[in-house]
Amino acid sequence: MARSWRSFFRRNTDEEQEKGPAVASEPEPSTDEVEVGNGHHSADLAEGVPKAEEVQAERKEPAAADAWAVDEIEPGEAEEPLPEPSVVEEAQDAETVAELQESGGWFGRLRQGLSRSRASFVGQLNAAVAEFRDVEDEEFWERVEEILISSDVGVPTTAKLVGELEQEALERNITSGSELRELMIEHATSMLDGPVELDVSHEPTVILMVGVNGTGKTTTIGKLSRFLPGTKMFAAGDTFRAAAIEQLQQWGERTGTPVVARERGADAAAVAHEAVHSARREGTDVLLIDTAGRLHTKVNLMAELDKVQRVVQQQLPGAPHEVLMTVDATTGQNGLRQAQMFKEVAGLTGIILTKLDGTAKGGIALAIANEVGVPIKLISVGEKVEDLHPFDAREFAEALFGDL
Repeated sequence: MARSWRSFFRRNTDEEQEKGPAVASEPEPSTDEVEVGNGHHSADLAEGVPKAEEVQAERKEPAAADAWAVDEIEPGEAEEPLPEPSVVEEAQDAETVAELQESGGWFGRLRQGLSRSRASFVGQLNAAVAEFRDVEDEEFWERVEEILISSDVGVPTTAKLVGELEQEALERNITSGSELRELMIEHATSMLDGPVELDVSHEPTVILMVGVNGTGKTTTIGKLSRFLPGTKMFAAGDTFRAAAIEQLQQWGERTGTPVVARERGADAAAVAHEAVHSARREGTDVLLIDTAGRLHTKVNLMAELDKVQRVVQQQLPGAPHEVLMTVDATTGQNGLRQAQMFKEVAGLTGIILTKLDGTAKGGIALAIANEVGVPIKLISVGEKVEDLHPFDAREFAEALFGDL
């Protein structure tokens, strides 16, 4: 059975509910604390935050310069307008939104979203598999490797996948294309499979959203909020661009979600501090914090992300409870390198793979699952709210290889 939104969210256990929230109530800020931003007090926001040079020194190696090549919006430019709300999005509550999405046929939407990938590399695989007769035909396996690598599966992941396929095909004496197709789906599913759930068991739950600009990060916050249980709050932590603040405020208006925001150029850590304080005061269930994503090759921006996390942790031990990164599937191997970098700096708990409908190289999902070591938790195959869905390994593999 495919994964549903209902099974995707990890909520309080009975034991946790009996004990109540594990975090003590927040003390009132004292007059001795440092005042930041527009008058809100906090403990020293820089306490324990490493200098930019220290962050750089801890890295194993710098990311390639082209790893951050995305279509970014310059400061001052307007974001693209939000898509018109659909019937699903206009539903009254999260459960109804999820039910309408499922009743509309998510698997068909997923197959349609992956149609460019299937038409590209699956078409080539079809031609190769049609000629498959002998599992010991090295030329056949070399052709499969070439096709997978050209589809952004990448060399390490391709070598692992083809090696496993060849070995099991030999052991099972597979001679037909249909058997080989099912074997491909099984191994792809195994590679993609991981712990796919979103922890919303805390009061409040804090979700930090990270990623390079242009990957759909702010839009994903808006979409995800329509499925999350309970009350929500947004924090406009991408203070580098005024357009990012405005876009999140638009999503706030559209979804009826309060937004904590300040002017462009404000201290992102101060925004996060104020948002956590407000979420606890208002009894908000889930707080989603947007972050800057432009030019993350600059050490000061990476140090800023670390600072935001430390400020959140100081206020709410154990938070952020989820650190989700949006990866644009159209960027291929660059997206893979971005994920590896953010994992090192931000301690990712999940990947959200976006814009799968805009690429013929859906194989990047296999590379991310195999090489980053962080589970893909959500995927998006379009601009609408109902185009976002929890990731299901078997479902994805079948939608990707289903036309073989």
